[in-house]
Amino acid sequence: MEQTLPEWSALPELTSLKVGPHLREPSFDAMVVPEEMPAVRYVASDAAIKAYCYTVDCQDPWYFRAGEPFGQRIAPSAMVLKELMWVYMTRYDRARVRGLHQHEDFTFHAPIPAGAELILTGRNFEKFTKRGKGYFRHQSEARDRSGRLLVSQTNTEIIDMSRPGVPDDPDTRKARRLTAAWNPAAPVSVSLAGGVAAGMRLQEGTISVDRAQAAVFSGMGDEFVNIHTSRAVALEMGFADAVVQGLMNVCCLSECLTRWAGPAWLSSATMAATFLRPMLAGQHAAIRTTIVQSGARGIELETSFVNAAGETQAVALSTLKAP
Repeated sequence: MEQTLPEWSALPELTSLKVGPHLREPSFDAMVVPEEMPAVRYVASDAAIKAYCYTVDCQDPWYFRAGEPFGQRIAPSAMVLKELMWVYMTRYDRARVRGLHQHEDFTFHAPIPAGAELILTGRNFEKFTKRGKGYFRHQSEARDRSGRLLVSQTNTEIIDMSRPGVPDDPDTRKARRLTAAWNPAAPVSVSLAGGVAAGMRLQEGTISVDRAQAAVFSGMGDEFVNIHTSRAVALEMGFADAVVQGLMNVCCLSECLTRWAGPAWLSSATMAATFLRPMLAGQHAAIRTTIVQSGARGIELETSFVNAAGETQAVALSTLKAP
């Protein structure tokens, strides 16, 4: 669906608003709800693509040259998720955040051509207390200059790690509990085109992020000094090293599913991910995906990210339209 958007040239660049004296304290009490963020422009540039691919160990050819299966060079849709998550930082100082990303919900509506000029919009629409912590939710969208919707996202963030004695508010996010158990003996689906059936699994993947990758992904180039880019800040919050952004799990999984499903993933995918345990720089986790439904209504996949201690650090439910 197209939407009338402000003139491209009249909009500020996203990067120009990420730092500066206009930014407010990112505390639960200071967070305004609802609050519309200014529309900003963002270019899915060659430099941005290369930096993103470095952070998630991605060298897929469609990000570097035109060709099959997309017929053109494209930008990673998951790369734009990262920028959308930061739209609220055009009003609030990310360097002072002492919280964590808890949930990520997104939809990919269409592939993004490399070099595309995008307009990003967002709004904080909810905040609540749960289990002694303060949360907020942010909705955002990326559209091209014609108004065509490419990516939409809702992210849930802990903005205050300690609100003792404050009663819980209702949580409006309805999450489905994942039930599929990983069966290493199940048949492997090598691609969407190669055939899928409930009970099959995808080839097991791995995520491993060093401190430099985590820092680049999480805004070192934008002068962000935070739990993801600074070991000192992580130590202040009780972690032994920089914390890998939960969204990096989502991005690694999205790249796995792009290889598996091709254009169908970038044209119809949804994902609902929950981050259960922080992952530290230098650690690694297995990415285990099971097909739980395949039919006329579409395909559902459940993914668990399991660390070296055998603990589940994140889970995700993904869907895409049937081929």
